[in-house]
Amino acid sequence: MSTLPVSTPPISTRPDGAGANLGAFMVGYTLDYAHRVVVGVRAASAEAACAIVRTAFDAGTLWDDTPDMPLLYDDYEELDGQVLDFDATAVPAWAAAHASVRQVRLHAAAERLLAFARLVDNRALSASVIGSWHPDVLVGLSLTAGQLRELRTLLATLADR
Repeated sequence: MSTLPVSTPPISTRPDGAGANLGAFMVGYTLDYAHRVVVGVRAASAEAACAIVRTAFDAGTLWDDTPDMPLLYDDYEELDGQVLDFDATAVPAWAAAHASVRQVRLHAAAERLLAFARLVDNRALSASVIGSWHPDVLVGLSLTAGQLRELRTLLATLADR
């Protein structure tokens, strides 16, 4: 068994502090999924289309999302008929979050950062107004303190600090 970095669980996760002497557990479940990928391709026949896609898969270019082979679907579909079964292990400290959790957090932060960028774009002068300006001209923009804090939080999350 490999050794994982650990983090100390909080003494209590309840706002009233109740349960301060409760033990720490790592609880999980496993579900089977089918990874389904769909790309668009032009070919003389269904067999030829499958052969083209097989070649792209073998070459590792299937996910390149090009105009000639756009990525249309890439997701995991839960298989039907599964029973959710939880397992728990008592631990002195929780293991550090797996890299997959970092990916989920990065994706969520990227979505929030995109929303923030859209907010900035909506508040900024139009492209037609600044189109002829020198690129180094400073353009004023007002943000609330909360928006600036959110931006810094997002940037820190994306930078993994």
